[in-house]
Amino acid sequence: MNNEFFDLAKHALDYGLSLGAEEIEIYAVKGFSRTVQLEKSAISRFSETSGSGIGVRIFKNKAVGMSSTTIFTKENIEKTVKNAFSLSKISQPDPKFQSLPSDDRPIPDIKDLYDEAVENLSVEEFTDLMLQSVEEGKIEKDVIIGGNYGLGKLERLILNSQGIERWCKATSISGYLSVKIEKEDDLGVAYYYDSSNTLKQFDYLKIGKEAGIRAKKMLGAKKIETKSLPILLDPESTYGTLGSIIAQGVNAFNVINKTSFFIDKIGDKIATEKLTIIDDPFYPGGTNSTRFDDEGVVPQEKTVLVKDGILQTYVTDSYTAPLVGLENTGHASRGTFSSRPVPSVYALQIKEGEISKDSLLEELKEGIFLLGSSIHPSGDSPTISSQINQGFYVKDGEIVHPVKNAVIGGNIFELLNSITYFSKEIENRKGQIAPWMLIENLKVSGGK
Repeated sequence: MNNEFFDLAKHALDYGLSLGAEEIEIYAVKGFSRTVQLEKSAISRFSETSGSGIGVRIFKNKAVGMSSTTIFTKENIEKTVKNAFSLSKISQPDPKFQSLPSDDRPIPDIKDLYDEAVENLSVEEFTDLMLQSVEEGKIEKDVIIGGNYGLGKLERLILNSQGIERWCKATSISGYLSVKIEKEDDLGVAYYYDSSNTLKQFDYLKIGKEAGIRAKKMLGAKKIETKSLPILLDPESTYGTLGSIIAQGVNAFNVINKTSFFIDKIGDKIATEKLTIIDDPFYPGGTNSTRFDDEGVVPQEKTVLVKDGILQTYVTDSYTAPLVGLENTGHASRGTFSSRPVPSVYALQIKEGEISKDSLLEELKEGIFLLGSSIHPSGDSPTISSQINQGFYVKDGEIVHPVKNAVIGGNIFELLNSITYFSKEIENRKGQIAPWMLIENLKVSGGK
């Protein structure tokens, strides 16, 4: 760690206490991000931005003042701290606030969170990766490919008046490509995405190849009749579907704000007994893995969220934990250095079943197969209304044709309790683990 980086943050902490802050937190980040955008199969834009900044939270008489800056000078840091302190004196007290967290546990060592090769990747090398991926996506003549690639490095430093001093660094590299194939009056569109902390684990060629293969499969899409049908989801779709529902429902911030799907549901059956989900923050090389949360607290090693269909807990931070009567699980997360933390899950791992994925398809008399197309609730409402972007009509165990203009409807409780099987095969995308999943019946509005 750069000594100047730490010294500025420590000065901010000490200066805030000297002003009269009862509690103070310094959240500092330093890094960069690079993005390459692609339009019509050609690079259209390259950008590089700094991700550096310092956020200050000061508490006085249970009122909070927040201020932030991107200018790393002693004078400007002091000005930022003064602003936060002034705001704490005029802000409304929050009687729900207890205290900033303390945590003297050693932080775990997690492999493959940082990669020097990603940080040092030149612009030419970076764009070459994307262009190679684009070539993989050109499986037909006159395809149109768009998307973006990004990489970055970020150092996090967290200090607070309860004794927390945490620092770590991580890298990330990701790519998203969308492939469009036009043939007379026919159109096939599909996409694929991958991300990694390390260059060696980043499958950039697969991004283009898989997007191209999927786009070709989407040619010949037809409308289907409206009816209730079984839905078979590939692991990507399973993770996206259950991930969005569970992450919203177990978030303690949503619970205290009465927007969670699972208010007062701990110990209750919320889903089929076949569903077990854990959250793992320490998976080696996991894109969401972390040594500590965004308040400097070391997370629980593995948090069981749902076991045999029964809700086990919520995920919490220092603010929400006492309000829901639970321990701090170490799930604090911030959108930016200037925002306040709220709980968020890390990497969900959905337990596999005992039947093969091939059997799930072969035994499907009639239904829909989703390939990288998730079923989402509508915001904080349990109502489901999801467009099928990459889905196929299945008859007698065979994929017949892709579908278009189809929407899956229902509600999350119906979905969770209608899961009949998980496959024994799983897909592990850097700690995010899911099997194939079969849902008994959901309404599909086909538009035919």
